Amino acid sequence: MVDQEKLIVTNEDDAFLLLEKALRNEFVDKSIVLEFKNWPVLQIRFEGKGYDSVITPDIAEALLEIQTAINRAYARTIHHASNARALTADERQALQFKAKVEKGSSLINVDLGEFAEKIGLRMVDKMTPTDLIIVVLGLAVVGGGYLAFKSYLKSKSEEKLIDAETQQRIALSQEETRRLEVMASVVKEHPAVRNAQEDFDNARREIVRSVGDADSVTVNGIKLDKETAKIIGSTKRSESKEVQLNGNYYVIATDHRQEGEVRLRVKNVDSNREFSASFLDHSLDQHHIDAIQHAEWNKIQVYLSINATELRGEITTATVISATLQPPK
Repeated sequence: MVDQEKLIVTNEDDAFLLLEKALRNEFVDKSIVLEFKNWPVLQIRFEGKGYDSVITPDIAEALLEIQTAINRAYARTIHHASNARALTADERQALQFKAKVEKGSSLINVDLGEFAEKIGLRMVDKMTPTDLIIVVLGLAVVGGGYLAFKSYLKSKSEEKLIDAETQQRIALSQEETRRLEVMASVVKEHPAVRNAQEDFDNARREIVRSVGDADSVTVNGIKLDKETAKIIGSTKRSESKEVQLNGNYYVIATDHRQEGEVRLRVKNVDSNREFSASFLDHSLDQHHIDAIQHAEWNKIQVYLSINATELRGEITTATVISATLQPPK
């Protein structure tokens, strides 16, 4: 039996040290458990008249966007589903963070360490130690890391009229540029981390936009005055598009845990594209449901009509409209 090695992560330096070791395959044949202490933490401070332990509706909306990103990252990693609807009620409850607001200004601390630990514990027996470290630490970095916010500001400020002082403040150092290259390797191997980064970028956008009438907003030590925050926050977020995904599929798995809804894991016969789809119990006639069950049990193809939405190449929602068994070839 291999002894379990506990890896304690207390800051971003620890995270990148372990990520680089994992990318060099230094954890092969080891049993790993990750523990997070006081990192990653999103620290958000709003300063200005009237901002003393205050959360405005815009700030609340930004916090909800962070929660959405957390839920989706968990759903992708644990359930292989891009939509947070795949979460059970207990999982939603367990993933809810508690934002601590301190006096003196509107200082909000969101600890994402518990979220990262939960993913690590759920996947410890389902991933190699190398993949476990890369995925969990990758999600931690893109969710609450200093570099994630700085690189977001850098990318969103390009071709915008940002003052020289702010440009200097968000300029990437040589080491930070090197670490972005490390993250490029991470997202190349694990698209779920890239998709989580994009979701958390939407949350970062909402944080910046929520400056409102405050004089400034500071995130993880990076301060933006109101005017600069509004310029950077003016960028449009990505929007999903409606698509038709009709075709022949294999039904890999069926999930009945959500009352009144059936969730499927399906794989397209022609493209090998795999994703989650669902339907309400009352939305399909019984012969459609029977066709889906027969296809799953007998491992045969079924023709599915699916209405879906797609965002950045990822299926975000998919609803089964009908199912027809295909005659054997």
